[in-house]
Amino acid sequence: MANTMLDTLRRVCKFHRSKDYYIASRTGEYYIPLERASCWCLLTQGAVGPDDKFVSAGGCNPSRPCFRSQIPE
Repeated sequence: MANTMLDTLRRVCKFHRSKDYYIASRTGEYYIPLERASCWCLLTQGAVGPDDKFVSAGGCNPSRPCFRSQIPE
């Protein structure tokens, strides 16, 4: 996997869920959700995350306290 793909995956929260399809890695361990679908947080099961901010593919990033990377550091 290219470094740019790893950088992108590091910015996607593992608790983000969407009804749309995902772009997966070859092993199927990681995914990149598309921005256009309705989405929710796996922790709250709703459109708002544990930090009371809305869930989105681009918005669920490392700047949020509830963010957890798909790739362990």
